[in-house]
Amino acid sequence: MSRSLIVGAVIVVLATLLMHTGTPSDREQAGIPVTIDTINGPIEAECPQMTGDQPVISIAGSPYPVRDLLSIRFRNGEEQSGTTDQIRLIDGTRWMGRMKITDIRGEDHLTWVTPSLPSSLQIPLEEVLEYRESRSPREPFPAPDPDSDQLLTSDGALLTGVLENLVAEGIRFDDPSLGDLTIPWSKVIAFRLAEIPSDSAPRAGTELPVRVVTSDRSVILGQLQKIDEVSILLTRQDGQQLAFPLNRIQQVTIELGRVVPLGHRSPSMVEEGLPGKGWFPWNWKIDQNVLGKPLQIGSRIYSNGIGVHSRCHLTYSIEEGDRFLTGIAGMDISSRPPDDEKEIGCARFSISVDGETVFVKESISWKDPGVQFRIPLEKAQTFTHKVDLGPGHHILDRANWAEIRILKY
Repeated sequence: MSRSLIVGAVIVVLATLLMHTGTPSDREQAGIPVTIDTINGPIEAECPQMTGDQPVISIAGSPYPVRDLLSIRFRNGEEQSGTTDQIRLIDGTRWMGRMKITDIRGEDHLTWVTPSLPSSLQIPLEEVLEYRESRSPREPFPAPDPDSDQLLTSDGALLTGVLENLVAEGIRFDDPSLGDLTIPWSKVIAFRLAEIPSDSAPRAGTELPVRVVTSDRSVILGQLQKIDEVSILLTRQDGQQLAFPLNRIQQVTIELGRVVPLGHRSPSMVEEGLPGKGWFPWNWKIDQNVLGKPLQIGSRIYSNGIGVHSRCHLTYSIEEGDRFLTGIAGMDISSRPPDDEKEIGCARFSISVDGETVFVKESISWKDPGVQFRIPLEKAQTFTHKVDLGPGHHILDRANWAEIRILKY
């Protein structure tokens, strides 16, 4: 083959490749696909690049007011629900991961390693509310003492007093009854610090307040500095800046007060149990399923919502500014019967506004995915969400209203 024919063939191959793959700059400009929840509904688009002080951003090539944004949901797979330790801060932040015991030197901070960040965190003890080891019960301190620190050990002992210090050997704890103790880390299940009012005012700023949920289930509060093509940059209340890789993010929620979780309101009327029957052991719960465990529909775990058991009707008053009721209706993972019976573990879901039914699913089973709903509330007085008996009577009718919330003007 002649040299000119070889060169021509190479040019044809390169041109074909460029037609199918684009130039490198084209590929770099391809954005990350996300679902942007807005007050007017979801928009499928590329992740917007923005700073925290922008009043308007571009979504799918059109301007959109930041005030009307609710959240940005990434498609990074399901949350990782493996066994891990956690630490909760006084501002509501929750870090999953583990404490780096080897870095403890009796100082006033601790070192925390989290999959959400490429490097470890230094967390001042004054910001810590609670630490839970992976063996900890869901509610290690059901009755927190507002004036004292608390510590739970692996043998079930609950100490109350003053947490003096963290050392490599364990926790130095002063219990009025037992004296000054050092509890080895191997025996520490959880500790909780008394909440001391802070003299310093919250950090002021013009940046956007956000709540970030990562793939390892960490929840971080802060002010958005920027979102670029690779990361999200936040400023924490103490002024610390943190950069989260986009591939570790599940959701960014805009905290402008336009979303009210329904669990933050009290129902005006509660009807539970079968008519004419006095005994009903499965009372509705906030942010838990009816058994007191995490809300889960299929493989997805939800951090907020309402767990009930049929029959359960909860009625709420509609307040000024309430615009929509949104959420996901589905059976909890615990409703699956041992022998996979079709008529067991299913229920009827419905929602009525001022007595008129506006949403109904006659039978949702433990096999079915969650069903999303969006109900207008304007000019109405009340709404009721109902879970009624399925074809298998009320056996294993453990139902969830996941992420049920009110969107306001």
